[in-house]
Amino acid sequence: MSRWNWTLLFAAFLTFLIVSAPASLLSLALKLASNGRLELANTQGSLWHGSANPLLHQHSDGLITLNTLHWNIEPLAFLAGKFRAQLNWENHKQPIPMTIVISSDQIELQHAYIPLPAILLDEASDFLKPAALDGQIIVTSDSLNISKQGIQGTAIADWLNASSLLSTISPLGDYHFIFTCNPAGIEITLSTTTGPLLLGGNGHYSISSGLNFKGTAQASSGSETKLKELLSHLGPQERPGVNTFSLVPQPNH
Repeated sequence: MSRWNWTLLFAAFLTFLIVSAPASLLSLALKLASNGRLELANTQGSLWHGSANPLLHQHSDGLITLNTLHWNIEPLAFLAGKFRAQLNWENHKQPIPMTIVISSDQIELQHAYIPLPAILLDEASDFLKPAALDGQIIVTSDSLNISKQGIQGTAIADWLNASSLLSTISPLGDYHFIFTCNPAGIEITLSTTTGPLLLGGNGHYSISSGLNFKGTAQASSGSETKLKELLSHLGPQERPGVNTFSLVPQPNH
Protein backbone atom coordinates (compact mmCIF):
# COMPACT_ATOMS: atom_id res chain seq x y z
CA MET A 1 0.00 0.00 0.00
CA SER A 2 1.40 3.41 -0.98
CA ARG A 3 2.25 6.16 1.53
CA TRP A 4 -0.68 8.18 0.13
CA ASN A 5 -3.12 5.35 0.82
CA TRP A 6 -1.77 4.92 4.33
CA THR A 7 -2.24 8.64 4.92
CA LEU A 8 -5.84 8.48 3.74
CA LEU A 9 -6.49 5.43 5.92
CA PHE A 10 -5.02 7.10 8.98
CA ALA A 11 -7.02 10.30 8.34
CA ALA A 12 -10.23 8.29 7.95
CA PHE A 13 -9.51 6.37 11.16
CA LEU A 14 -8.74 9.59 13.06
CA THR A 15 -11.94 11.19 11.76
CA PHE A 16 -13.92 8.14 12.89
CA LEU A 17 -12.44 8.38 16.40
CA ILE A 18 -13.26 12.07 16.65
CA VAL A 19 -16.82 11.77 15.33
CA SER A 20 -17.65 8.72 17.46
CA ALA A 21 -15.97 9.94 20.65
CA PRO A 22 -18.22 9.07 23.62
CA ALA A 23 -19.89 11.69 25.81
CA SER A 24 -17.86 10.40 28.78
CA LEU A 25 -14.81 12.19 27.38
CA LEU A 26 -16.53 15.51 28.13
CA SER A 27 -16.95 14.42 31.76
CA LEU A 28 -13.21 13.75 32.01
CA ALA A 29 -12.41 17.16 30.52
CA LEU A 30 -14.76 18.94 32.98
CA LYS A 31 -13.33 17.08 35.94
CA LEU A 32 -9.78 18.06 35.00
CA ALA A 33 -10.70 21.70 34.27
CA SER A 34 -12.60 22.10 37.56
CA ASN A 35 -10.03 20.35 39.78
CA GLY A 36 -12.50 17.59 40.52
CA ARG A 37 -15.43 19.85 41.52
CA LEU A 38 -17.57 19.14 38.43
CA GLU A 39 -18.18 16.01 36.39
CA LEU A 40 -20.96 14.26 34.48
CA ALA A 41 -22.97 11.14 35.30
CA ASN A 42 -25.34 9.04 33.20
CA THR A 43 -23.67 10.21 29.99
CA GLN A 44 -25.53 9.38 26.78
CA GLY A 45 -24.68 10.00 23.13
CA SER A 46 -21.43 11.33 21.77
CA LEU A 47 -18.96 14.06 22.61
CA TRP A 48 -20.70 16.29 20.06
CA HIS A 49 -24.34 15.58 20.79
CA GLY A 50 -25.27 14.07 24.12
CA SER A 51 -26.77 14.38 27.58
CA ALA A 52 -25.76 13.81 31.19
CA ASN A 53 -26.43 14.83 34.80
CA PRO A 54 -23.87 17.35 36.07
CA LEU A 55 -22.45 16.42 39.48
CA LEU A 56 -21.23 19.15 41.86
CA HIS A 57 -18.77 18.16 44.59
CA GLN A 58 -19.33 20.36 47.66
CA HIS A 59 -16.54 21.56 49.94
CA SER A 60 -18.11 19.39 52.66
CA ASP A 61 -17.58 16.31 50.45
CA GLY A 62 -21.29 16.17 49.65
CA LEU A 63 -22.47 15.47 46.11
CA ILE A 64 -25.28 17.30 44.33
CA THR A 65 -26.85 15.89 41.17
CA LEU A 66 -28.42 18.40 38.78
CA ASN A 67 -31.13 17.87 36.17
CA THR A 68 -30.32 16.23 32.84
CA LEU A 69 -28.42 18.57 30.53
CA HIS A 70 -28.43 18.16 26.74
CA TRP A 71 -25.66 19.65 24.59
CA ASN A 72 -24.73 20.23 20.97
CA ILE A 73 -21.10 21.11 20.25
CA GLU A 74 -20.42 22.96 17.00
CA PRO A 75 -17.35 21.36 15.31
CA LEU A 76 -16.83 24.25 12.88
CA ALA A 77 -16.10 26.60 15.79
CA PHE A 78 -12.81 24.75 16.34
CA LEU A 79 -11.61 26.11 12.99
CA ALA A 80 -11.74 29.57 14.59
CA GLY A 81 -9.95 28.33 17.70
CA LYS A 82 -13.08 28.30 19.85
CA PHE A 83 -15.28 25.81 21.67
CA ARG A 84 -18.98 26.60 21.15
CA ALA A 85 -21.96 24.60 22.40
CA GLN A 86 -25.71 25.00 22.92
CA LEU A 87 -27.17 23.69 26.19
CA ASN A 88 -30.72 22.74 27.19
CA TRP A 89 -32.03 21.44 30.50
CA GLU A 90 -34.53 18.60 30.39
CA ASN A 91 -38.03 19.46 31.71
CA HIS A 92 -37.28 23.19 31.75
CA LYS A 93 -38.83 25.64 29.31
CA GLN A 94 -35.91 27.78 28.22
CA PRO A 95 -36.99 30.57 25.87
CA ILE A 96 -33.61 30.43 24.09
CA PRO A 97 -30.94 27.69 24.34
CA MET A 98 -28.00 28.61 26.54
CA THR A 99 -24.77 29.09 24.58
CA ILE A 100 -21.23 28.77 25.91
CA VAL A 101 -18.23 29.97 23.92
CA ILE A 102 -14.73 29.24 25.20
CA SER A 103 -11.71 30.89 23.59
CA SER A 104 -8.10 31.23 24.64
CA ASP A 105 -8.73 34.25 26.87
CA GLN A 106 -12.35 34.16 28.00
CA ILE A 107 -15.58 32.23 28.54
CA GLU A 108 -18.84 33.71 27.29
CA LEU A 109 -22.28 32.65 28.49
CA GLN A 110 -25.24 33.84 26.44
CA HIS A 111 -28.90 33.39 27.46
CA ALA A 112 -27.73 31.63 30.62
CA TYR A 113 -30.32 29.49 32.38
CA ILE A 114 -29.13 27.32 35.27
CA PRO A 115 -31.50 25.50 37.67
CA LEU A 116 -29.89 24.73 41.02
CA PRO A 117 -31.06 23.23 44.34
CA ALA A 118 -31.18 25.66 47.27
CA ILE A 119 -28.90 23.35 49.27
CA LEU A 120 -26.06 25.09 47.42
CA LEU A 121 -26.64 28.07 49.73
CA ASP A 122 -24.80 25.98 52.32
CA GLU A 123 -21.68 26.61 50.23
CA ALA A 124 -22.02 30.36 50.77
CA SER A 125 -21.67 30.10 54.56
CA ASP A 126 -21.51 27.42 57.25
CA PHE A 127 -23.89 29.70 59.15
CA LEU A 128 -26.77 28.61 56.88
CA LYS A 129 -26.36 24.85 57.25
CA PRO A 130 -28.50 24.36 60.40
CA ALA A 131 -31.46 25.96 58.60
CA ALA A 132 -31.44 23.13 55.99
CA LEU A 133 -32.71 25.45 53.28
CA ASP A 134 -34.64 23.97 50.39
CA GLY A 135 -36.36 25.04 47.17
CA GLN A 136 -35.06 25.73 43.70
CA ILE A 137 -32.86 28.53 42.42
CA ILE A 138 -33.05 29.59 38.78
CA VAL A 139 -30.05 31.63 37.61
CA THR A 140 -30.48 33.63 34.39
CA SER A 141 -28.39 36.15 32.48
CA ASP A 142 -28.47 37.62 29.00
CA SER A 143 -24.68 37.70 28.87
CA LEU A 144 -21.76 36.91 31.16
CA ASN A 145 -18.09 37.23 30.25
CA ILE A 146 -15.45 35.44 32.36
CA SER A 147 -11.76 36.24 31.87
CA LYS A 148 -8.56 36.78 33.85
CA GLN A 149 -9.84 40.29 34.60
CA GLY A 150 -12.91 38.87 36.37
CA ILE A 151 -16.59 38.50 35.51
CA GLN A 152 -18.51 41.11 33.54
CA GLY A 153 -22.29 41.24 33.28
CA THR A 154 -25.43 40.94 35.35
CA ALA A 155 -27.15 37.79 36.55
CA ILE A 156 -30.45 37.19 38.33
CA ALA A 157 -31.29 34.34 40.68
CA ASP A 158 -34.85 33.57 41.73
CA TRP A 159 -35.16 31.35 44.80
CA LEU A 160 -38.55 29.67 44.44
CA ASN A 161 -40.62 27.80 47.04
CA ALA A 162 -38.07 28.42 49.77
CA SER A 163 -38.35 26.34 52.93
CA SER A 164 -36.40 25.47 56.08
CA LEU A 165 -36.48 22.71 58.68
CA LEU A 166 -36.62 25.45 61.31
CA SER A 167 -40.11 26.54 60.23
CA THR A 168 -43.43 24.72 59.79
CA ILE A 169 -44.39 27.26 57.12
CA SER A 170 -43.70 25.94 53.64
CA PRO A 171 -43.08 27.61 51.35
CA LEU A 172 -41.56 30.58 53.13
CA GLY A 173 -41.68 32.62 49.93
CA ASP A 174 -39.93 33.49 46.69
CA TYR A 175 -36.81 35.67 46.70
CA HIS A 176 -34.94 37.68 44.09
CA PHE A 177 -31.16 38.13 43.89
CA ILE A 178 -29.33 40.48 41.53
CA PHE A 179 -25.61 39.92 40.91
CA THR A 180 -23.78 42.81 39.28
CA CYS A 181 -20.35 41.60 38.18
CA ASN A 182 -17.23 43.69 37.55
CA PRO A 183 -13.47 43.11 37.79
CA ALA A 184 -13.49 44.13 41.48
CA GLY A 185 -16.01 41.46 42.42
CA ILE A 186 -19.75 40.86 42.55
CA GLU A 187 -22.31 43.19 44.11
CA ILE A 188 -25.34 41.33 45.50
CA THR A 189 -28.83 42.55 46.39
CA LEU A 190 -31.67 40.49 47.86
CA SER A 191 -35.38 41.28 47.94
CA THR A 192 -38.62 39.41 48.63
CA THR A 193 -40.97 38.64 45.76
CA THR A 194 -43.73 37.09 47.86
CA GLY A 195 -44.21 35.11 51.06
CA PRO A 196 -44.58 35.38 54.87
CA LEU A 197 -40.82 35.58 55.49
CA LEU A 198 -39.56 38.98 54.34
CA LEU A 199 -35.88 39.09 53.43
CA GLY A 200 -33.71 41.93 52.16
CA GLY A 201 -30.07 42.87 52.06
CA ASN A 202 -26.94 43.54 50.05
CA GLY A 203 -23.34 42.46 49.96
CA HIS A 204 -20.16 41.89 48.01
CA TYR A 205 -18.10 38.89 46.94
CA SER A 206 -14.52 38.74 45.72
CA ILE A 207 -11.98 35.94 45.44
CA SER A 208 -9.60 37.68 47.84
CA SER A 209 -12.06 38.52 50.63
CA GLY A 210 -14.85 35.98 50.13
CA LEU A 211 -18.47 36.82 50.84
CA ASN A 212 -19.65 39.78 52.94
CA PHE A 213 -23.43 40.04 53.10
CA LYS A 214 -25.72 41.82 55.56
CA GLY A 215 -29.47 41.38 55.53
CA THR A 216 -32.69 41.70 57.47
CA ALA A 217 -35.43 39.16 58.11
CA GLN A 218 -38.93 39.64 59.50
CA ALA A 219 -42.28 37.91 59.55
CA SER A 220 -45.33 39.24 57.78
CA SER A 221 -48.35 40.06 59.92
CA GLY A 222 -49.82 36.90 61.42
CA SER A 223 -46.72 34.73 60.86
CA GLU A 224 -44.64 35.93 63.81
CA THR A 225 -45.14 32.86 66.02
CA LYS A 226 -44.44 30.26 63.35
CA LEU A 227 -41.31 32.06 62.19
CA LYS A 228 -39.95 32.91 65.64
CA GLU A 229 -37.44 30.01 65.80
CA LEU A 230 -36.10 30.61 62.30
CA LEU A 231 -35.75 34.35 62.88
CA SER A 232 -33.92 33.87 66.18
CA HIS A 233 -31.49 31.51 64.45
CA LEU A 234 -30.77 33.92 61.62
CA GLY A 235 -29.48 36.64 63.93
CA PRO A 236 -30.13 39.16 66.70
CA GLN A 237 -33.16 41.42 66.78
CA GLU A 238 -32.18 44.87 65.53
CA ARG A 239 -35.56 46.40 66.38
CA PRO A 240 -38.93 44.90 67.33
CA GLY A 241 -39.87 42.30 64.72
CA VAL A 242 -36.73 42.74 62.59
CA ASN A 243 -33.73 40.43 62.87
CA THR A 244 -30.40 40.99 61.17
CA PHE A 245 -28.09 38.38 59.71
CA SER A 246 -24.58 38.42 58.28
CA LEU A 247 -22.70 36.01 56.08
CA VAL A 248 -19.08 36.36 57.07
CA PRO A 249 -16.12 35.96 54.70
CA GLN A 250 -15.39 32.33 53.89
CA PRO A 251 -11.83 31.09 53.45
CA ASN A 252 -10.85 29.85 50.00
CA HIS A 253 -10.84 26.04 49.76
